[in-house]
Amino acid sequence: MLLTNKKPVLCIGPTCTGKTLTLSDKLLNNMPAEYITHFLMFSARTSANQTQDYIDSKLDKRRKGVFGPPVRKYFIFFIDDLNMPMLETYGAQPPIELLRQWMDHGGWYDRKQIGTFKHIVDINFACAMGPPGGGRNPITQRFTRHFNFLSFTEMEDASKKKIFSTILGSWLGSVPAIQPLNESLVDATIRVYATISSQLLPTPAKSHYTFSLRDLSKVFQGILMAQAGKMEDKVQLLQLWYHESCRVFQDRLVCAEDRDWFDGLLKDCIEQFDCSFDEVVPSKPVLFGDFMSLDDDNKVYTLIQDKERLMKVMEECMDDYNQNTTTKMKLVLFMDAIEHVCRISRVLRQPLGNALLLGVGGSGRQSLTKLASFMSGYECFQIELAKNYGQTEWREDIKNMMLKAGLQNEQITFLFVDTQIKCESFLEDINNILNSGDVPNLYATDEQERILTAMKPVVQDLGHQLTKANLMAAYIRRVRSNIHTVLCMSPIDWFNAWPEEALQAVATSFLNELPELEASPTAMRGLALMCVKIHQTVARKCEQYLAELSRHNYVTPKSYLELLKIFTDVNGRKKHELCSGRQRMKSGLDKLLSTAEDVSKMQEELETMRPLLEEAAKETEVTMETIKKDTVVAEETRKSVQAEEAKASEKARFAGAIAADAQRDLDEALPALDAALASLKSLNKNDVTEVRGMQRPPQGVKLVMEAVCIMKGIKPKKVPGAMPGTKINDYWEPGKGLLQDPGKFLESLFNYDKDNIPENVISLIQPYIDNEEFQPESIAKVSKACTSICQWVRAMHVYHFVAKGVEPKRQALQEAQEDLAVTQRILDDAKEQLAAVESGIAALQATYQDCLAKKDELDNKCQLCEARLIRADKLIGGLADEKVRWKETVQHLDYMVNNVAGDVLLSGAYIAYLGPFTGEYRAAMAEEWLHCFKELSVPHTNEPNLISTLGDPVKIRSWQISGLPKDNLSVENGVIAQYSLRWPLFVDPQGQANTWIKNMERDNRLETIKLSDLDFLRSLENAICFGKPCLLENVGEGVRSCSRTCLVETDI
Repeated sequence: MLLTNKKPVLCIGPTCTGKTLTLSDKLLNNMPAEYITHFLMFSARTSANQTQDYIDSKLDKRRKGVFGPPVRKYFIFFIDDLNMPMLETYGAQPPIELLRQWMDHGGWYDRKQIGTFKHIVDINFACAMGPPGGGRNPITQRFTRHFNFLSFTEMEDASKKKIFSTILGSWLGSVPAIQPLNESLVDATIRVYATISSQLLPTPAKSHYTFSLRDLSKVFQGILMAQAGKMEDKVQLLQLWYHESCRVFQDRLVCAEDRDWFDGLLKDCIEQFDCSFDEVVPSKPVLFGDFMSLDDDNKVYTLIQDKERLMKVMEECMDDYNQNTTTKMKLVLFMDAIEHVCRISRVLRQPLGNALLLGVGGSGRQSLTKLASFMSGYECFQIELAKNYGQTEWREDIKNMMLKAGLQNEQITFLFVDTQIKCESFLEDINNILNSGDVPNLYATDEQERILTAMKPVVQDLGHQLTKANLMAAYIRRVRSNIHTVLCMSPIDWFNAWPEEALQAVATSFLNELPELEASPTAMRGLALMCVKIHQTVARKCEQYLAELSRHNYVTPKSYLELLKIFTDVNGRKKHELCSGRQRMKSGLDKLLSTAEDVSKMQEELETMRPLLEEAAKETEVTMETIKKDTVVAEETRKSVQAEEAKASEKARFAGAIAADAQRDLDEALPALDAALASLKSLNKNDVTEVRGMQRPPQGVKLVMEAVCIMKGIKPKKVPGAMPGTKINDYWEPGKGLLQDPGKFLESLFNYDKDNIPENVISLIQPYIDNEEFQPESIAKVSKACTSICQWVRAMHVYHFVAKGVEPKRQALQEAQEDLAVTQRILDDAKEQLAAVESGIAALQATYQDCLAKKDELDNKCQLCEARLIRADKLIGGLADEKVRWKETVQHLDYMVNNVAGDVLLSGAYIAYLGPFTGEYRAAMAEEWLHCFKELSVPHTNEPNLISTLGDPVKIRSWQISGLPKDNLSVENGVIAQYSLRWPLFVDPQGQANTWIKNMERDNRLETIKLSDLDFLRSLENAICFGKPCLLENVGEGVRSCSRTCLVETDI
């Protein structure tokens, strides 16, 4: 009624009395359509400019100087935590004064156009606030006089009981066996809440000991994560209740005394259910989780009893994480770490689940959060600081994260650590995300339109009106539900110092991965326990150090991991160095022993080689004589071969001349023959068929057919002649028979045996050759086919007479070739004989060379053996004294190798822990550790120390030349700086370390910078890019965030 009548409303009441929920529900669901609500949440750092910019961004210009909502709309700005802005110097709260200016004057001044007043119409304010105290401030009455007050009082226990028993009763309704425990369990929870709220009050050391009704509701929220149907009896229900009470209340308790007190409180409550505490909590820790099932779609929040299987599941999840990410994690999952993973996983799986993890660096906050997020199937998001990372980059990162959570409906774990707080405004934006799910003025206009469009189906499914307020509210709800911020929201999980069993488990895991350690089980256990003793001793000494010298020194799990890492790296290196030295000494001793044996062997060898040398000389002379005789025989054979070669060459030339003469004669006839054959090839079957089909063949055709028949031996047919009673030869009919198969006929002409034509055929064909009508030119006039045949007949005739003239030449050629073959065989035999002789000579030559080589080798061996004998006698005599010293050195190195583990562990403790301590404290702790070494059977030398174990005398001398003082403390500091895994921070009031570093790194182009330098970042960047050493002088208690990134050796 007040809001619809345009009256400002202020709701006042303690935390968790329903102010925000009541107003939000009314403004979003039960207002007329023209009313549009915008939400704004104040914090301690909210400024007037932020408030003015947020409100101005929602308004449109009506006319000159007048601004308001769109026409026929009315804006209500709901401001939560109204009295949170901190007071300025003069006691005012600028955001409150800005709102008061609107209520008094109807607007405020434009910051861009100085002096211009902006009238703002059709808006109203609904606010909520708690009573002053706990960070809230009283607000001026000049502002509150404009409001109508609605008071929200704290809820009575009866109301709490009614609400939570209704919720729990609905959950237990399906299990009649435990339904009667409903009201008793609610009463016990309310009693625990009331007791802890009144007994454990916040103090400066425990400022987070604040409990509200939200904590009470979170106990039941956690109980409702389980399935009631899985609760078989009262004990299981009480186990779940005990676990959720511990997670909500006990996890924020920082000391063992408070946790024991809380356990006693729960024990009293459990005993009222007629159950013993040991029955409900048979062993600690009591753990619940929904990650033990492999079925991602059917997660069951249940009691985890099998701790070994739990550890195996988490190790498998860690392996999966390492396979799916580029940044690998190598964690030792001892029980304390597993408890933290279970707690973080429980928080992340809850709606609006956020966590504040408090603990020192290296205690596993980030690593365990990443693992828990991966187990829940969430994306883990962290900002990446860079050189110029500022407000703009921050806003872009969180905007992208929120859009992904809101539009893509993805679950995201937002991991934010204190070292990333580059600007205080970062925390202001995180506060807005946690409280409202929105950051003012974050989205551009196009991004807002994108959000409204994407949320329409969601709002329609909810059955709400598609107003801008409802669309943005649906988006913000989704963002708040999907983003789980791991930094600063209840429930709290305090990371305590690692317990002794955790320290021992981590040490054992590291030591088991060192095969070169080669220690017995007793020694391995002693080394692991010694690591724990070292860590605990330093922690105690830090308190003494603070009490006596007022100097702070912090011992963290990171120091412990550094100890193990240094031991892992240095132990293998040192052992290899000692073993190499021992091997060199052993090699020297072995050489001396083998040299004495070699002397006697060489004397025997020398006596054996002398007769062999004489025998080799004789054998060489005999071989040389044989070679001379065989060489004479070879020369005679070579002359005989040369004579035979001359004869064969002459006969080959004679045969060649005969063959050439015969070929010239053949070349005269072959062109005509080739032309005739080519002419025959040009004929086809039709040409031959045409001749055969002639009924009255011309005279030329008859002549051709007669000649072919004579050449092929075809007998003529006798027919009556012109004169009565006479018979003449007729070749036409037999000739036509030849032409019956044209292809076969032409083939017979091609294959005609031209080299063996009978003389009677030649005599019969001669008249045709002489006949003028039997010329190709004459025949061509009557038949193409007969022309080619005519050419063939004439070519055969010519070839016959040429072949007759060539035949004697062929016979002469054959005889010459046969004679040449005989001569060639004689030549080949002579060559084989020569080759055999020369092969024999070559074999003798090789034998001779072998004899010479053998003789030379024996001679050289004799000379070398005599020289070695002389040198060996001198060596054995000269190293007689060194042999004794080397034996002692080998024994000492054996002793060092067998005891190197303890020495390196002591040195690693120096490097990881003792840098900040004075010399007296270092000596006292080293003495105490040596006693522990003996008690725990840790192998070590008599009086180990950092300098003797890891110091290099040559390098130490060069340090001292560069200005390092010669006292043991300074030398120890130099070794610590050399081997430390962190960048060294020198407390150097006299400037000794400064001088030493500048002298030592002068040749390496040392970059010396100060935080106050204008070009600080440029110089630091150059040193990183070019790998130059960098000396940062005059460092105070704090460093820039960009420097911090380098100091923790993070990629930039």
